[in-house]
Amino acid sequence: MSRKLLTTLLTLPLAAGLTACGSVKDDEEQASSDKASASSAAFPVTVRHKFGETEITKAPERIVVIGGGGTDDIDALYALGITPVGISKDAFASDGVYPWLKDRIDTKKTTLLDTMNGVDFEKVAALRPDLILATSDFQLDKDYKNLAAVAPTIGYERAWGGQSWQEHVQVVGEAVGKAAEAGKVITDTEAAVDKVRTAHPGLAGKTYSLSIGNTPAKIYTIASEDDFAAKLMGELGLKLTPSITNIKTVNGSPTGELSFEQLDKLDADLAVIAFTSKDLQQAFESSALVKSMSAVKNGDYVVTDVETISQLRSPSALGIPWALDNLEPGFAKLDE
Repeated sequence: MSRKLLTTLLTLPLAAGLTACGSVKDDEEQASSDKASASSAAFPVTVRHKFGETEITKAPERIVVIGGGGTDDIDALYALGITPVGISKDAFASDGVYPWLKDRIDTKKTTLLDTMNGVDFEKVAALRPDLILATSDFQLDKDYKNLAAVAPTIGYERAWGGQSWQEHVQVVGEAVGKAAEAGKVITDTEAAVDKVRTAHPGLAGKTYSLSIGNTPAKIYTIASEDDFAAKLMGELGLKLTPSITNIKTVNGSPTGELSFEQLDKLDADLAVIAFTSKDLQQAFESSALVKSMSAVKNGDYVVTDVETISQLRSPSALGIPWALDNLEPGFAKLDE
């Protein structure tokens, strides 16, 4: 999915062009002035979250995003036209850049921080942030005090992973003085989901399973309609296959756990799975239970990548269209 900005070039006669340039410059300066005034009018703003209240006195100019548990804040900033000075890098990508943001993230302007195994607070401080967004930091209970000592820090509202992608966009919009623009980001992303549903009427009422294979003896799968991925798939008209809604879950989470003796429970009109290695995929596909699944026999078995599953489970404004596009082959099959 391309994220490149399109530029329209207008060719004018030289004399007219010189006059037009002066006019355009004046218009741009006025628009910039109006934008600055509107932005200034939004401040000071106070954002309330689990760790207290964070006051932002003026439009932040150097924003750092901390969070190895999702890209909600990162996506929201780029969608709002803001380039952060630092972000948590993608632990799954060799270059550290989230695949749906490859046309947006410029590593010459934005430092990629390795935060999956802990935050280097000195590196964060060296970026001289005036705002830290950490609503996706799964270690924020222990990180918040140190981050807040560096710059005003915004944490998650109630619990890590508890906010919808829409709520993340709203919080970021409020923090940077772009609440109205944030509303448009939400509307545009929801429209992209609607477009997929309209394009694939065959999804309505069909069942699916969404899983990941990252250990030799178990498969982890979405087992509850409360999972963000299930809610997103539900917006397309799909529903979880009944055979996995009552399986053992992991610590009360929406994630179910299946042994290789239970793989047939993944059977559905559409079975989607990602593997962390080719060996795990081969072991899965060699199972007699998998070979007998109707989804496999009918060609409704789709192998995707870990980042697609992760994006569906922790959806973000710019990542949602990318992830749904990756599932397009499976969606198309259900229309046949």
